[in-house]
Amino acid sequence: MLKFFELNSIRSRMVSGFLFLTFLILVLSLVSIYIMENTSRVAGIHSKISQLEIYTLSLIKSDNDFFDLEAINEDYFKTRKSHYLKVRDSLNAFIKVELSGLLQDIRRNDYSIQSNLLSLDSTLTLYNRKFDRLEGLVYQKGFKNYGLEGDMRLHAHALEESDVDNHNIVNILNLRRHEKDFFLRHDTTYIDAFQGRYAALHAVLQMGRTNAEAINHLDEYRRIFLQLAAIQKAIGLSGYDGVRSELNTLTSSLSDQYYRLSNYSYDKSLSAQDNGRIFYFITLVGAIFFSLLSGYWISKRLSEPIARLSRLVDDALNSRSEKRTDFTMRNAANEINTLTSSFILLMDQARDQMKDIRGKSKELKTKNKQLRALNRELDNFLYSTAHDLRSPLSSLLGLINLMRYENKDGSLKEYLAMMEKSIHRSEYFISQIVNFSKNKRMKIAPEPIHLDVLIEEIFEQSSFVEGFDRIERRVNINHNHVFYSDKNRVTILFNNLISNAIRYADVTKENSFIEINARISPTEIAIVFGDNGIGIQPEHLDKIFDMFYRADYNSKGTGLGLFIFRETIKRLNGDVRVESQPGVGTNFFLRLPNLYRPVTSDAEAEMLSRMPLESQSN
Repeated sequence: MLKFFELNSIRSRMVSGFLFLTFLILVLSLVSIYIMENTSRVAGIHSKISQLEIYTLSLIKSDNDFFDLEAINEDYFKTRKSHYLKVRDSLNAFIKVELSGLLQDIRRNDYSIQSNLLSLDSTLTLYNRKFDRLEGLVYQKGFKNYGLEGDMRLHAHALEESDVDNHNIVNILNLRRHEKDFFLRHDTTYIDAFQGRYAALHAVLQMGRTNAEAINHLDEYRRIFLQLAAIQKAIGLSGYDGVRSELNTLTSSLSDQYYRLSNYSYDKSLSAQDNGRIFYFITLVGAIFFSLLSGYWISKRLSEPIARLSRLVDDALNSRSEKRTDFTMRNAANEINTLTSSFILLMDQARDQMKDIRGKSKELKTKNKQLRALNRELDNFLYSTAHDLRSPLSSLLGLINLMRYENKDGSLKEYLAMMEKSIHRSEYFISQIVNFSKNKRMKIAPEPIHLDVLIEEIFEQSSFVEGFDRIERRVNINHNHVFYSDKNRVTILFNNLISNAIRYADVTKENSFIEINARISPTEIAIVFGDNGIGIQPEHLDKIFDMFYRADYNSKGTGLGLFIFRETIKRLNGDVRVESQPGVGTNFFLRLPNLYRPVTSDAEAEMLSRMPLESQSN
């Protein structure tokens, strides 16, 4: 076994050469792994910072949704439980864990952004404190019959129902108008106006003997209103003051800190890649140099003794001298030495049998030819060996080029490509997203709606749609009462129904129609919207209101229309039911509350007088 590792044979020398090349490949692989791990570690920190920023943005969005939606959600004020609060708690816990893990990674790798991360942690902590305060103020403020707002309404209603004369009733209504104007417009001048009305009304009520209860309700109404006004000021009368302004400032600070961290980690990643390339290049050059050196050394150790032996044999054969040729060779392999010894013996025998050489010249020439053939085989063997030694080097260069290509920061390009694709897709949905956003964020603004005029306007706007001209319109509205609702949202509802009915009309039918029947009562409006279009398959009926769902795969729509339709109905506290038969048509049954309120202006009274009323009975 030990002889195998001796370098005195051709086999051991070739094995040693291959082992050396294998060692070079192993070293180059280890260097590559080290560079990849270092680059991956830096890229991982950059990715964690980006992920942390995404979750922080989600937290801020959840907080904004809470303030915009839960502040007018009665269920929240009943239980003080909110889906958005649960989401923010889970996001906040995840952010803390991720930030802690990122700090540990930074400490292990000795990066110089530890102070930045600690500052970010402090800012997040302060942000959470401010939000907790904002949530407490919102809950304390209340909504409708809950919280301070509920208490204030209780006293206001009791004051309105107290036994006071008509003049005082007018003062009470004016007092309430200043209260509502303040909360709608966030203008402190209405507080002063409220105080002035309160003082005048209080003085008048004190003159009566039976107004003690009314005075008590008036005082409580004023006290709670001022407390609510103070809470509103603390929350913020605009985007430039109060807790919301502080949260906006902290949000900007978080954005700046994430921007600095992201730039640092990105620069660090580029630096790691550049250093890796330099280190890899140096290692590659060294590996090529040593491989060439080792190849030259191995080939020299193998071919030079054979070539010298070949020359000596040729010289000995061509020489007619009786002088013995020196065949001594240094660093020759055992096989070469054995061959040399055999040739020397042969030459000695030739000298001793010089007389017989001539008779055996043919045999000697044959031997010489065989020897030359052996030499050629040895030469071919050496050529093949050198070629085989170059092949692994060529493969290694191919692997190096491949790794150099793969070590480029392709992941960042892929993320940018995905964001760009999402933006283009979002642009396609922008019009319907705007409707959805308006439905979610805008407050309901009831106003009297002339449904005939509204429907006619929508039909006119849809007149450019293909197939509009061959559709018969049947509109029957029972104007027993004035219908109050949010005009923008009602427009969204009818626009969606009419456009879908035109788009999915059955072109095989001679008479296509859209039929709208509406019955208005003091509390609600019941609408039946029907058509004789292509209808909806039964398996799609329970999914048509899902986001991005399209019952007709040939449709060019986005799948958002009926989703926004249903969300709008929910926003108006209504309900909808659908019946459809394929090939027969579709009916939508809607119920919306009639948001009736007293007439508050002469202009509105004049507009109502022009609206048709067919009957005053239900």
